[in-house]
Amino acid sequence: MSDVPMPPDILSQILSWLPVSSLLKLRLVSKTFRNLIDSSYVIKLHISHSLDSNTNNNLIFGGDRSLHFLNLDSCDTTSTSNVVKKIDNPLYFALYDTVILGSCNGVVCLCTTEPDNEVAFWNPLVRKFRKMRMVPAKNIDGMGRGICIKGFGYDHVKDDFKVVRLVQYVSLFNELEYSKIEVFGARSDGVRREVGEFPYYLCYRRYFNVFANGALHWLVSEKPGRKGEFLIAAFDVTKDELRLVPNPDIVKENVKVDLAILGGCVCMVCNYPKKNVDIWVMKSYGVQESWSKLISTSDAKLVVELDFLRPIVYSKSGKEVLLEKNFQRLYWYDLESKMAKRFKVAGMPRLFVTELFTGSLVQVTVGNVSKNGKKKEKIDNQKVRKKDDFLSKGFRLVL
Repeated sequence: MSDVPMPPDILSQILSWLPVSSLLKLRLVSKTFRNLIDSSYVIKLHISHSLDSNTNNNLIFGGDRSLHFLNLDSCDTTSTSNVVKKIDNPLYFALYDTVILGSCNGVVCLCTTEPDNEVAFWNPLVRKFRKMRMVPAKNIDGMGRGICIKGFGYDHVKDDFKVVRLVQYVSLFNELEYSKIEVFGARSDGVRREVGEFPYYLCYRRYFNVFANGALHWLVSEKPGRKGEFLIAAFDVTKDELRLVPNPDIVKENVKVDLAILGGCVCMVCNYPKKNVDIWVMKSYGVQESWSKLISTSDAKLVVELDFLRPIVYSKSGKEVLLEKNFQRLYWYDLESKMAKRFKVAGMPRLFVTELFTGSLVQVTVGNVSKNGKKKEKIDNQKVRKKDDFLSKGFRLVL
């Protein structure tokens, strides 16, 4: 650390407080800074600090094959001058539309719709990605194509990003003929593993995955077609284990229910049509008594013509929650005044799906690289280093 006038540990702590845009510039200062910023220690420290401090928050807006980006930290929630930026879609040239499966640890997972099944693990800020292709879901003669629901999660033990696919075939008599959990890991180049049965009926077939506390969550039932009788099924992507998570004690009559994530906690959105909306948060994971009603509103802006409502993120102050309504509008809901105000952002698609992701420098590695691939990767890395060295000549950071 000859060109840095402080110990690496102290400098790492300072770097973890900076936005990704600043870190990318600092990589060009010297080899020492580049190696430190690219280290797994600083990358993990940076993500951890961002999550703890609710900073480096960004939104991706997905609509068909177009993707748009917005940095929330630089937004003025009271202004109408916020503008989204169009960003290149790694799967733009695929034959089918792009679906945002989710995000975790600074990586966004994109997937094409059936039957293409091309997946991209993508860091939008670094503009780098890795692709893999999942094998088609199993066909059962006389049962059609069945139902495929995908989710995205992160295995912190193996440091591996995973796509989980639920494949179900239901008979004409509403009986589960085939219901399996399949896992595709980034480090195994998308090799399919069947890890067990999924003995539940999916209540909804939305593309959203709800990933929290190392597990993917879905609303399910033990019997088909029973209104108001639902469970929360959770699949641990590290242990390959399926379990049930306790529900909040809610009124189940005439209610539409969805799951969401807010501040790293599992949420349940209860829509009582034309009356009010309740949003519950499970503050201590797996503990039924920890379910708390965060929002209960009859605000006409949210309740009228409501089909779908989802909490996205807390404001920096923690006093407001960003809500997405009907894939068309965003609202900031004030937890104190209990009122909602429209959050207008220029350039958003007419219809969109919103995904929150944490800005990071995470690099996604998929599988083992062949000899030719290693050679090409080595040449590419040499080119990047030469460019960095050229830009860093004559520059020294003074702290």
